[in-house]
Amino acid sequence: MQGKIDTHSARVPAHESLAHPVFAQDIQNLLERLPDLQIIDIRESCDYARSHFATARNIPMPDFAALSGEILRHPSTPYLLYCYSGYTASVYGSYLVEMGANNVYFFDESFEALMQMTTSQSPN
Repeated sequence: MQGKIDTHSARVPAHESLAHPVFAQDIQNLLERLPDLQIIDIRESCDYARSHFATARNIPMPDFAALSGEILRHPSTPYLLYCYSGYTASVYGSYLVEMGANNVYFFDESFEALMQMTTSQSPN
């Protein structure tokens, strides 16, 4: 990864983490600046099936071994984790950084905020 992508520094992260926090207002910039960004939904599979960010893949929370294995195997690929509220994504982000990953971002807001942001930016 080419270093930290600037996010809106005026925001104070709601969840402490060693990973890079991302807010709804940062998503578009992140997608433009990191075209190879992998978005990972760590919520339960049934919730992912109901609704998810358009380009996200699902690796549910209990499958942390698969998630960490993928991220650690691809150190130059940026990953953005999101969950229900941002808390678990922040914790998993910290674990991954402690394991040696420097390519991890986490969505530091609720899933609903993420979906509202994407709905408000889609053309009518």
